[in-house]
Amino acid sequence: MTAPYLSPFLPDVKRNRDSLAAAWLRMLELGYTTRTKPVQEPEGCTRTRCAGAHEGYPGSEHRWALHCLLDGVDIEVFYSHMRERKGANPAPPRRHKGCAFSGPHKAKARAARYVELGLTVPAWDTDARAALTA
Repeated sequence: MTAPYLSPFLPDVKRNRDSLAAAWLRMLELGYTTRTKPVQEPEGCTRTRCAGAHEGYPGSEHRWALHCLLDGVDIEVFYSHMRERKGANPAPPRRHKGCAFSGPHKAKARAARYVELGLTVPAWDTDARAALTA
């Protein structure tokens, strides 16, 4: 596993470093890691939205090129879709679209996979936590 790092276009300022720290922890908690194969960074991408995926933490409105340890798939995900949602109807983070371990009916397999990988089952994943004690 590599150390946390920012995407090359994201300025190295305190706010971005703080966001990187939170995003990196959530990435690990979800069972994701950075990709081992290089990603082609979009040429000329700035802080405005672009269509490409980025290596390193790219901020919440850009796609982050990651690898799912649970099902072994390379993914492109927005950090904003990984973080906890707050407010009147809070929702826990969700796995990437198409994940073989996603959903309540896969809780037992997901819990076993977390354990197999040596990862803690996230506190918000109540279905997987219940499957561990069943």
